[in-house]
Amino acid sequence: MTYTVDVTREGDAWMADVIELPGAHTFARNLVALHRSVREVIGLVADLPELSGDEITYNYVDVDSELADAAKLGEQRRELEARQRGLAVEAARRIAVLTSKGYSVRDISGVLGMSPGRVSQITTVSRNNKASDRAS
Repeated sequence: MTYTVDVTREGDAWMADVIELPGAHTFARNLVALHRSVREVIGLVADLPELSGDEITYNYVDVDSELADAAKLGEQRRELEARQRGLAVEAARRIAVLTSKGYSVRDISGVLGMSPGRVSQITTVSRNNKASDRAS
């Protein structure tokens, strides 16, 4: 589930209302604290474990356009970081498969657009994880 939060500025405080959860609102003196408070209030009202924040979209209402534009840029950065984490997991999976089929580190690095050193590093970590799994 994703949550939409309307953020407004009132005096020296930031206010947040969670659209999907009537009555779920909070405030803070700065945006970093507000984002933390929003995750907490959603968790409390919806009875959820701690949220990462990726499930929350912020709408900045009646604020300076530069701040609203910067917020959009921040959202794009978070989306890109989430996509990069997913790509890293998929790359590690592909490296394991291709290594098991006998492809060289150089061939795998060329196909994935990664350095041979990074492919070797991922291969070593994967082998170490498998060895520790077998020992457990």
